[in-house]
Amino acid sequence: MRPHARVETPERPRIVITPRVRSEGSSTASWGSGVAYCVRTCDGRYFPLQGKAAEEGALAQCNAFCPAAKMAIYTSSDNTKGIDAAVSRSGKAYSELPNAFVYRQRLVEGCTCTAGSRIGGLNRIDVMNDPTLRRGDVVMTEEGSRVFTGGRKGPPYREADFVEPARFPELSRDMRARLSELQVASR
Repeated sequence: MRPHARVETPERPRIVITPRVRSEGSSTASWGSGVAYCVRTCDGRYFPLQGKAAEEGALAQCNAFCPAAKMAIYTSSDNTKGIDAAVSRSGKAYSELPNAFVYRQRLVEGCTCTAGSRIGGLNRIDVMNDPTLRRGDVVMTEEGSRVFTGGRKGPPYREADFVEPARFPELSRDMRARLSELQVASR
Protein backbone atom coordinates (compact mmCIF):
# COMPACT_ATOMS: atom_id res chain seq x y z
CA MET A 1 0.00 0.00 0.00
CA ARG A 2 1.31 3.47 -0.85
CA PRO A 3 1.84 5.67 2.24
CA HIS A 4 -0.46 8.45 1.02
CA ALA A 5 -3.18 6.31 -0.60
CA ARG A 6 -6.59 6.75 0.97
CA VAL A 7 -8.66 3.64 1.43
CA GLU A 8 -12.41 4.09 1.75
CA THR A 9 -14.00 1.54 4.01
CA PRO A 10 -17.50 1.23 5.44
CA GLU A 11 -16.05 1.05 8.95
CA ARG A 12 -13.28 3.45 9.98
CA PRO A 13 -11.52 4.16 13.24
CA ARG A 14 -12.41 7.42 14.97
CA ILE A 15 -9.46 9.59 14.10
CA VAL A 16 -11.11 12.94 13.40
CA ILE A 17 -13.65 13.86 16.03
CA THR A 18 -16.80 15.83 15.14
CA PRO A 19 -19.04 17.14 17.94
CA ARG A 20 -22.69 16.09 17.89
CA VAL A 21 -25.52 18.58 17.50
CA ARG A 22 -27.89 18.34 20.44
CA SER A 23 -30.62 20.89 19.70
CA GLU A 24 -32.05 23.20 17.04
CA GLY A 25 -32.17 26.98 17.03
CA SER A 26 -29.52 29.40 18.20
CA SER A 27 -29.75 31.46 21.34
CA THR A 28 -27.61 32.52 24.25
CA ALA A 29 -29.75 30.32 26.47
CA SER A 30 -28.40 27.29 24.65
CA TRP A 31 -24.78 28.44 24.63
CA GLY A 32 -22.51 25.46 25.12
CA SER A 33 -24.85 23.01 23.41
CA GLY A 34 -24.59 21.91 19.81
CA VAL A 35 -21.40 22.25 17.81
CA ALA A 36 -18.59 24.12 19.53
CA TYR A 37 -15.81 25.91 17.66
CA CYS A 38 -12.39 27.12 18.69
CA VAL A 39 -11.96 30.50 17.00
CA ARG A 40 -8.64 32.27 16.44
CA THR A 41 -9.62 35.89 17.09
CA CYS A 42 -6.84 37.50 15.00
CA ASP A 43 -8.25 36.18 11.69
CA GLY A 44 -11.46 34.30 12.51
CA ARG A 45 -10.07 30.86 11.58
CA TYR A 46 -12.05 28.18 13.39
CA PHE A 47 -12.12 24.44 13.92
CA PRO A 48 -14.53 22.10 15.77
CA LEU A 49 -13.99 21.56 19.47
CA GLN A 50 -14.17 18.09 20.99
CA GLY A 51 -16.91 17.89 23.62
CA LYS A 52 -19.05 20.67 25.05
CA ALA A 53 -17.99 24.29 25.08
CA ALA A 54 -19.27 24.71 28.64
CA GLU A 55 -17.00 21.95 29.98
CA GLU A 56 -14.13 22.94 32.20
CA GLY A 57 -10.94 22.98 30.19
CA ALA A 58 -12.62 23.62 26.81
CA LEU A 59 -10.69 26.85 26.21
CA ALA A 60 -7.51 25.12 27.40
CA GLN A 61 -8.12 22.49 24.72
CA CYS A 62 -8.37 25.24 22.06
CA ASN A 63 -5.20 26.84 23.40
CA ALA A 64 -3.37 23.50 23.28
CA PHE A 65 -3.99 23.26 19.53
CA CYS A 66 -3.33 26.94 18.91
CA PRO A 67 -1.03 28.25 21.66
CA ALA A 68 0.43 31.19 19.73
CA ALA A 69 -2.88 33.05 19.24
CA LYS A 70 -5.75 34.33 21.35
CA MET A 71 -8.65 31.87 21.12
CA ALA A 72 -12.38 32.11 21.84
CA ILE A 73 -15.19 29.57 21.87
CA TYR A 74 -18.38 29.90 19.83
CA THR A 75 -21.26 27.43 19.64
CA SER A 76 -23.93 26.79 17.03
CA SER A 77 -27.14 24.90 17.75
CA ASP A 78 -28.06 24.92 14.06
CA ASN A 79 -26.09 22.20 12.28
CA THR A 80 -27.16 23.43 8.84
CA LYS A 81 -25.74 26.94 9.41
CA GLY A 82 -22.62 25.92 11.38
CA ILE A 83 -20.32 28.83 12.21
CA ASP A 84 -22.76 31.30 10.61
CA ALA A 85 -25.15 30.67 13.51
CA ALA A 86 -22.47 30.45 16.20
CA VAL A 87 -22.48 32.73 19.23
CA SER A 88 -20.03 33.47 22.02
CA ARG A 89 -20.81 32.95 25.69
CA SER A 90 -21.87 36.62 25.85
CA GLY A 91 -24.31 36.08 22.97
CA LYS A 92 -22.37 37.89 20.24
CA ALA A 93 -22.58 36.26 16.82
CA TYR A 94 -19.40 34.99 15.20
CA SER A 95 -20.08 37.41 12.32
CA GLU A 96 -19.75 40.31 14.82
CA LEU A 97 -16.16 39.31 15.56
CA PRO A 98 -14.03 42.09 14.03
CA ASN A 99 -11.93 39.51 12.18
CA ALA A 100 -14.66 37.02 11.24
CA PHE A 101 -13.73 35.18 8.02
CA VAL A 102 -10.60 37.32 7.47
CA TYR A 103 -8.56 34.11 7.07
CA ARG A 104 -10.47 33.49 3.81
CA GLN A 105 -9.25 36.77 2.32
CA ARG A 106 -5.67 37.19 3.49
CA LEU A 107 -2.93 36.10 5.86
CA VAL A 108 -2.67 38.24 8.97
CA GLU A 109 0.91 38.91 10.01
CA GLY A 110 1.71 37.27 13.33
CA CYS A 111 -1.59 35.35 13.36
CA THR A 112 -0.58 31.72 13.64
CA CYS A 113 -1.21 28.78 15.91
CA THR A 114 2.36 27.58 15.74
CA ALA A 115 4.42 30.77 16.07
CA GLY A 116 7.71 30.96 14.24
CA SER A 117 8.03 30.72 10.48
CA ARG A 118 5.53 27.90 9.83
CA ILE A 119 2.31 29.34 8.36
CA GLY A 120 -1.08 27.83 9.01
CA GLY A 121 -2.02 24.57 10.64
CA LEU A 122 -2.45 23.61 14.24
CA ASN A 123 0.21 23.05 16.82
CA ARG A 124 1.63 19.54 16.85
CA ILE A 125 0.72 17.83 20.10
CA ASP A 126 2.51 14.78 21.42
CA VAL A 127 -0.05 11.97 21.52
CA MET A 128 0.88 11.39 25.18
CA ASN A 129 -0.54 14.86 25.94
CA ASP A 130 -3.47 15.00 23.49
CA PRO A 131 -6.57 16.10 25.46
CA THR A 132 -8.95 15.02 22.66
CA LEU A 133 -8.21 11.28 22.79
CA ARG A 134 -11.14 8.98 23.55
CA ARG A 135 -11.27 5.22 24.05
CA GLY A 136 -11.02 3.47 20.68
CA ASP A 137 -9.21 6.29 18.86
CA VAL A 138 -6.51 5.00 16.53
CA VAL A 139 -3.17 6.78 16.33
CA MET A 140 -0.14 6.07 14.18
CA THR A 141 3.17 5.67 15.99
CA GLU A 142 6.66 4.82 14.77
CA GLU A 143 5.81 1.19 15.58
CA GLY A 144 2.55 1.27 13.60
CA SER A 145 -1.10 1.83 14.50
CA ARG A 146 -2.16 1.75 18.15
CA VAL A 147 -5.56 2.03 19.81
CA PHE A 148 -6.08 4.29 22.81
CA THR A 149 -7.56 2.24 25.66
CA GLY A 150 -8.92 5.22 27.56
CA GLY A 151 -7.70 3.90 30.88
CA ARG A 152 -6.75 7.31 32.32
CA LYS A 153 -8.88 10.41 32.83
CA GLY A 154 -6.49 12.73 31.06
CA PRO A 155 -2.98 13.41 29.92
CA PRO A 156 -0.20 12.72 30.30
CA TYR A 157 -0.75 9.19 29.05
CA ARG A 158 1.64 6.23 29.21
CA GLU A 159 2.77 3.77 26.56
CA ALA A 160 0.54 1.18 28.26
CA ASP A 161 -2.54 3.29 27.38
CA PHE A 162 -2.02 2.36 23.70
CA VAL A 163 -2.30 -1.20 22.41
CA GLU A 164 -1.92 -2.93 19.08
CA PRO A 165 -5.26 -3.21 17.22
CA ALA A 166 -5.19 -7.01 17.64
CA ARG A 167 -5.29 -6.50 21.43
CA PHE A 168 -8.31 -4.17 21.40
CA PRO A 169 -11.42 -6.40 21.43
CA GLU A 170 -13.89 -3.64 20.51
CA LEU A 171 -12.47 -3.38 16.98
CA SER A 172 -14.01 -5.70 14.42
CA ARG A 173 -11.85 -8.40 12.91
CA ASP A 174 -12.07 -6.62 9.54
CA MET A 175 -10.91 -3.32 11.05
CA ARG A 176 -8.00 -5.01 12.82
CA ALA A 177 -6.95 -6.58 9.51
CA ARG A 178 -7.13 -3.24 7.69
CA LEU A 179 -5.11 -1.48 10.37
CA SER A 180 -2.46 -4.18 10.22
CA GLU A 181 -1.99 -3.32 6.51
CA LEU A 182 -1.11 0.30 7.25
CA GLN A 183 2.54 1.22 7.14
CA VAL A 184 4.31 4.15 8.72
CA ALA A 185 5.34 6.65 6.06
CA SER A 186 9.00 7.55 6.15
CA ARG A 187 9.75 11.13 7.09
